[in-house]
Amino acid sequence: MFNILAITDNKLSSLNQCNSIINELKRISKKKIVVEYMEVYRGLLGYLPNFLIYFFLRIRYYFEPSKKIDFIISCGRISAPLNLVFKKKSIAKNCHILNPYFKKNEFDQIIIPQHDITKEINKNFVTTFGTLVDLKRFKKKNKNIRKPFDTTKKKISFLIGGNGKSSKILPEELEGTIKILNFLSKEYEVIYCFSRRTPINIKDMIKQKASKKNLFFPQKQINPYWCLLNISEYIFVTSDSISMLSDALSSGKKVYIVPIKKIKTKIKNFTKIILKKKMAKLFNGKLENWKYKKLSETNQVCKKLIKFLNL
Repeated sequence: MFNILAITDNKLSSLNQCNSIINELKRISKKKIVVEYMEVYRGLLGYLPNFLIYFFLRIRYYFEPSKKIDFIISCGRISAPLNLVFKKKSIAKNCHILNPYFKKNEFDQIIIPQHDITKEINKNFVTTFGTLVDLKRFKKKNKNIRKPFDTTKKKISFLIGGNGKSSKILPEELEGTIKILNFLSKEYEVIYCFSRRTPINIKDMIKQKASKKNLFFPQKQINPYWCLLNISEYIFVTSDSISMLSDALSSGKKVYIVPIKKIKTKIKNFTKIILKKKMAKLFNGKLENWKYKKLSETNQVCKKLIKFLNL
């Protein structure tokens, strides 16, 4: 039996990143893997630098008995100090997903996307192209989520990002794609899927200008995001989200990038590489068929971890 402790902050994205590694390790390992999850709630801790969080957590857990842990995986800045606290208590191997911004040399492995590396690569860095994707989600089948969709028509999904520190979408940047999808709605079932960052004015504009027979999600508790990646023939994605682009390219489906001007340089560079490698395309007036080697970064990382952990 192999015991994993997964430590995250209370962000869903951090939990998803950890699960992407855990689920793939479970799939390819010959040993039985048992996982315990722990959350570090941000609260006041989120405002402190990591060295103070580390000092506080070392005192907090000093008198607690050691756990049987073989491997610690964490994601989220404030979870990194707790990772090191438990590493010292349990003498376990460990890794952190993304930049821990703290005691980098004390982590056995740091899984980090190439686009987030600004200086030299550390010896303990395991780099990825794009973000980690939970491959298990591609295999899940949920009949209730599939119910709203036409079972006979081929499908086109449009994944729309939104506004934040690294991007801002303007309505006019999407209008051309909406017109194209309205035309394609005669032959395909077109489905729009908004992210948590999509502003209300963008949602309202799309619903107003899109064909009335198109579908829009999420709807209440229904969010068919992963289902759409499975069932769509073509996927249109706004260029502001590296994670959505990574998900789409991990599906192996044909991906069209919808350009957004106000995005960070690292996101622009990621998009340029994808287009240069001909993994995705810009829409040129007609739907095309092409093949590319789909992203499998999670699998590649886990193959290295399997060797490192003797799993």
